[in-house]
Amino acid sequence: MKNTPPEKMASSPEKSSTAQELKEQGNRLFLCRKYQEAATCYSKTINRNPSVAVYYTNRTLSLADCKHALELDLHSVKAHFFLCQCHLELENYNEAIGNLQRAYNLVKEQRLNFGDDIPSALRVAKKKRWNSIEEKRINQENKLHAYLTKLILAEKESVCLYAPQCVPPSKLCLCVI
Repeated sequence: MKNTPPEKMASSPEKSSTAQELKEQGNRLFLCRKYQEAATCYSKTINRNPSVAVYYTNRTLSLADCKHALELDLHSVKAHFFLCQCHLELENYNEAIGNLQRAYNLVKEQRLNFGDDIPSALRVAKKKRWNSIEEKRINQENKLHAYLTKLILAEKESVCLYAPQCVPPSKLCLCVI
């Protein structure tokens, strides 16, 4: 009898069929919106057969699961898609867009039909990135406006201190000499 490497033993039909049954049970629980119970099933599935990428993408409770799934199968559209979702939640918009773009390219290469799911998610990610950038820009603009207003008021006060007769600020005129 040949010596079977440990990594091949993890993929034995006996373990895989049990893992497959657990995966299907997890899928049923997920459809019933029993997410915690589904996650528990998926975790058991992973424990039974840790070398199958789709088991990690089914659980996708964390960024680590998605990354591990991609280590097992770099061409997993589902892993790239769910990694994008994790990055969106963490507000890592550039990473999310990159993963969606890879998922989109894989769909085209593998001639899969995901409908408009990936392009739609790509639009959402780009919009969230734009909104985030715009919000930062507006905050910077408001801070700059507040700073400039403070400087102008300080300048007005200093002019009044040095002038023998203070002119009311509404009558002040700044002239260039």
